[in-house]
Amino acid sequence: MGDTGVRRSIVAQLSQLFPGVYTDTNIAFIGTHQHSGVGGYLENLLPQITSLGYVKQTANAIVNGTVKAVQRAHASLAPGQLSVGNTTILDANINRSPTAYLANPAAERARYQFDQDKDMTVLRFDDTNGNARGLLSFFAVHGTSLYEVSSAHSAKVLARITMASHVKWIIRLAEAQSRTVMVG
Repeated sequence: MGDTGVRRSIVAQLSQLFPGVYTDTNIAFIGTHQHSGVGGYLENLLPQITSLGYVKQTANAIVNGTVKAVQRAHASLAPGQLSVGNTTILDANINRSPTAYLANPAAERARYQFDQDKDMTVLRFDDTNGNARGLLSFFAVHGTSLYEVSSAHSAKVLARITMASHVKWIIRLAEAQSRTVMVG
């Protein structure tokens, strides 16, 4: 889950480390959230209430970890191929509030086949020898089983559930490589 303060800090550091390479106009942040992680890094008041205020150490850990990850990725840049695959996955996610969804106008609901996004998109990054260097998947999942009784291991449980539900689809999509373009 992103925050403008975290984003500004990351962009500022990357722009300083890599002048003219990474800027506010060419960096996309893709984030998720879970219900048992750290808090205190969002600049908005409402999320700060549950973490008893802004926690600079948390924000710095997120910023520094992200910058370090980009530095490592930048240092290992190499020519390769990018491919994308798409599929529909049923029985892997649910709408956490069907009642709220049904309150949407009928014309809006009629635009979609399901009450939840069932489409998965996977980007596969290969080196010049065709070996996978990484996968990036987009699939709408929310940790709906993580209520007030969640424990410290709930993120691991969610990861296992997510992985079990999606790994076969990610592999199938990565192997399909429906469209390939050169990247360098």
